[in-house]
Amino acid sequence: MDMNPKLQDHLVFYLTGNRSGAGLEAIDGVGLRPALFARFHDLTRLRYDYPLVLSEETTDGDFVHTLAGLVDAVLREIAPRGIEGERLRRSVLRLEREIRTLLTEGATGRLSELWSRAAHRLVAKGGEAVERDLARARAALSVDGQVVDCTGDLPAQLLTHAWRAVQDSKARKLRGDIETLAVRLSDLIKADLARSEAGRRAEALTAGIGSGHQGLFDFEIMARLLAKPSGKSALSESRRQRIETALAVLRAQRFYASDSAYSFGFSDIEAALAAFRDRLPAMAELVKAMAIAELEVDGRYVDAKHDAYFAAFDQASLGPQDVALFPDYLVCMSARDSGPAARAQLLAALASGAPLKVLVETNDILAEPPFAEGRFSFGAQLAVSAMGLNEVFVLQAASSHLYGVRDKLRAAMRTPGPVLVSVFSGAAAGTDGLPPYLVSAAAMESRAFPTFVYDPSAGADWATRFSLDGNPQPMQPWPLHECAYADEAMQRISETLPFTFVDFVLCDGRHARHFARVPPAHFNGGMVPLGDWLARGANGATETVPFVYAMDGEHRLHKLIVDEKLVHAARRCAEAWHRLRELEGLKRTHAPPEPAAAQPAEVTAGPAIAHSTSPSEAAPDARSADDPYIETERCTSCNECTQINSVMFAYNANQQAYIADPDAGTYRQLVEAAESCQVSIIHPGKPRNPNEPGLEELVLRAESFA
Repeated sequence: MDMNPKLQDHLVFYLTGNRSGAGLEAIDGVGLRPALFARFHDLTRLRYDYPLVLSEETTDGDFVHTLAGLVDAVLREIAPRGIEGERLRRSVLRLEREIRTLLTEGATGRLSELWSRAAHRLVAKGGEAVERDLARARAALSVDGQVVDCTGDLPAQLLTHAWRAVQDSKARKLRGDIETLAVRLSDLIKADLARSEAGRRAEALTAGIGSGHQGLFDFEIMARLLAKPSGKSALSESRRQRIETALAVLRAQRFYASDSAYSFGFSDIEAALAAFRDRLPAMAELVKAMAIAELEVDGRYVDAKHDAYFAAFDQASLGPQDVALFPDYLVCMSARDSGPAARAQLLAALASGAPLKVLVETNDILAEPPFAEGRFSFGAQLAVSAMGLNEVFVLQAASSHLYGVRDKLRAAMRTPGPVLVSVFSGAAAGTDGLPPYLVSAAAMESRAFPTFVYDPSAGADWATRFSLDGNPQPMQPWPLHECAYADEAMQRISETLPFTFVDFVLCDGRHARHFARVPPAHFNGGMVPLGDWLARGANGATETVPFVYAMDGEHRLHKLIVDEKLVHAARRCAEAWHRLRELEGLKRTHAPPEPAAAQPAEVTAGPAIAHSTSPSEAAPDARSADDPYIETERCTSCNECTQINSVMFAYNANQQAYIADPDAGTYRQLVEAAESCQVSIIHPGKPRNPNEPGLEELVLRAESFA
């Protein structure tokens, strides 16, 4: 039997990348995006982890907050429950959105500054009532600091802030210890001086009295009366010299001096390592002085025991606990233009044990030639290589997930030894205006740049040291999401789709040659969704070709055939993810698939409708426009809705609410739950029972939450 000519053309493209057949269209410049991006067409209208606020006060609290989290905290404090607090909640949430808009327009500054600018805009439209609401909210805001969005600058900004918070804490402690030792050594010398003849001279007595009271005494007469020493000096000449030398070192130290005599921030790994090595003698001198001071002030220094030890004490005598007393060296560098030599240089520096905190920011993990070979680029390879050094703390994360791993980031900055933080910023060259947040999130979702942590202090084996926590649906090769759309006959179709490496590559216009758009007239039975095609091991040589769904700027759905080279890269990506799972010990031969999660976010799409779901939520049935729903990702776990009806409302694994069964209660309960919600995330939809009493009033009340 002859092969379908349309399928034959598709197979030629799959095998060769040649679009010579009819009905195969290039996608260059069309602006197609992964279909599962449907819900993210306008980030300013979504509430998610960004922007962040870098807290100015880090002594007792977190060093970073989300803007949404701070706004929710303010609303919990000031907004009355129910409908009476609705205007206040809406005013403050509009201000939050206005701040996001300011950031997209290029604004920068502290939260208090951006808050004022956003409030000015809203008050100009809303008048005195809005002004009162926002002033009340501003008075309840207890945190201030620089506001940063998920841009190419974020990794260095956040890491530097976390590093500085830890270094400031370390500096306060050691500076206090040094000052205390210096005062006590000085007191020893002063006490001994007071016993001596020199200490009873008029000039010494004058110096011992505050300047405000010197006129009350005749120090010449006092000196004659006290001329005779009160006893033998308690300090031998050698001991006095030792104390004075230690005191001079403590007072002259430059590591924690108020004038910041030393710099500890670098953009070059060799410069940081050279600075550390150059300062080793001064570090040894200060550690020696502190040890001598502690022995002297406690009266435990024994010449016969300690003289020889301290005479031989130098930089080679420093132990890890000694080095940990001093500031760490922060290095923020880019993986751009970093070849094998630079990689080897960095790994050698980390292997040296020097207290280096190194950020390697990768902007591009799809650049040629590594991608052409189906391999990952410098950033992802580097983190895996650094884990092989065994004693290096390694954290890899996409920018989109940096807030999610903030505790690990702080732990990394507190680690006394070397640290590597590898981040994909999402600010890639070929993404054609896509927000870095979406690009970096897509890299993590697709397993191209997964999140992982290797903490050598966490345990004795890989199972305890290595963690893949934070990656979506880790037991799956690819995360699964629901995608719903309307076909040409306006029939609703829902499919569970994986977000694969191929979907991630679709974000990058430089690789458009690996895709071919197929018009509906050329669809055929040989076209198989990529996830199914990969799962059943089809080779595609004679019977089928893989395709992925894409969305255009009008939110219309398209099918794109993928060539063999890109499929090969996807397979390598899946294999790399599988190896990481084996490192963590997650490999389970018969592990059941994780359920596709669902918090639908619908987007009108011309003749088509597409929506995607969040992997952290339980999967309710697909809903129509009239169905009730909750913005689950914004839930603050206040229990208000579950107390009204714990069958209708339930919590998912993240302790965030969703509507488990809309028919398990009344429309009145839906409306009352919406009114009691502190952050206005419950949408009652339309009544499901037309015979429920009081519907006319309830529908009017529900309009505020449409």
